[in-house]
Amino acid sequence: MKKEVSLHAKQFEAITTDKQYTACIAGVRGGKTFVGAYWTAKQIEEQDGDGIIAAPTYKMLQQATLPTFFRELPYYRQFYKEQKGIIELPNKNIYIRSADNPFSMEGITARWAWLDEAGLMPLLAWTVIRSRTSLHRGKVFITTTPYNMGWLYQDFYLPWKQGNDNDLKVITWASVDNPYFPPDFFEKERKRLSKEEFQKRYLGEFSRMQGLVYELHNWHTVEDMPANFEAVIGGVDWGFTNPAALSVIGIRDGRYYILDEWYEVGKTTPEIIEAMKNLQDRWQIRRWYADSANPEKIQEANHNTGLYVIPFEKKKDSITAGVSRIQQLFRENLIQIHKRCKNALIELESYHYPERVDGDLAKEEPYPENNHYMDAMRYAICGFSPANYFPQAPKLVFAKNKVSHLLSTPMTKKIDETSYK
Repeated sequence: MKKEVSLHAKQFEAITTDKQYTACIAGVRGGKTFVGAYWTAKQIEEQDGDGIIAAPTYKMLQQATLPTFFRELPYYRQFYKEQKGIIELPNKNIYIRSADNPFSMEGITARWAWLDEAGLMPLLAWTVIRSRTSLHRGKVFITTTPYNMGWLYQDFYLPWKQGNDNDLKVITWASVDNPYFPPDFFEKERKRLSKEEFQKRYLGEFSRMQGLVYELHNWHTVEDMPANFEAVIGGVDWGFTNPAALSVIGIRDGRYYILDEWYEVGKTTPEIIEAMKNLQDRWQIRRWYADSANPEKIQEANHNTGLYVIPFEKKKDSITAGVSRIQQLFRENLIQIHKRCKNALIELESYHYPERVDGDLAKEEPYPENNHYMDAMRYAICGFSPANYFPQAPKLVFAKNKVSHLLSTPMTKKIDETSYK
């Protein structure tokens, strides 16, 4: 049986490239998933081994990725075992996975992988896929719209553009490069949308997400950090199904340095505590600030571990007040981020307010996704009290048969907060 398929020039370039990692970054309805389906069919025919088809969520798998695959290649539908998440072919398997649980792909040795709408996947999914295909130098094919300037931009697009990784290939095209896309609608959307939104949605070009919480033009990533700090603190956002995040922050001369991070899914409380201890040993962290909604985890972390974990009390306006404080620090260039903190950078590029309703923000608080490191960072910065860090000097008052200690004016020299009580 033969099937003849017509591809436009960009699709043909993508399906015939010999690079190990290829990303098709294109406008909506530009034929990305279509070419992904045929690239997958090509791998099934050519590769002697298993493969992976993945999308950001199970819903996207069922509503977009798999329907396109089976519509174009109906022969494979008969082998699909939905409950097992496998297309069981006579001599190989295709594993169907959702990237909202990246560890569901662990244990698979794959010759190839197709990641549909990978721009919505977490960095961890990209890390796991690379490891699952590493044994045979398997190919990975990405089809996506450039939703934000997260890991796909920082770890894939920029290294390719700068020529730093010869295994990468990026192919971009606009929606109207698909000959079936209506050009009149394309022009109407150009007039209706902001320049940034139109670039991202219909031109397949990276641009910053609208409604971002923090004004990113004022934050800096650096490699060189001060050697010594006046204090090093940590923030904890507990998690299991959602990522658990640990933030390490150094403080010096009123500046906050985001030094390190730990960001994992599916980790138990003892595993998170062990990660805290490792970071504390490395950075000499003085104290941790953790979400007060989990008092039992805080108690466990404080029990014979060598950690000092303080609950960050959540008040009615704690999120808006904390965001406001951190925003001001960004505006005054008082926060710097080390380049190793990739998950911090990714969340900064996607931490946003809900869409506007009738010209106003739907809510005053940020959208509760991609916020785990943002919360850990906020707990630490807002939980740390300068009043404790700059304690007042004791004034000795002598009286008959006793000496009284009274607090007077603040000391001008910074001293350790545990040096007196």
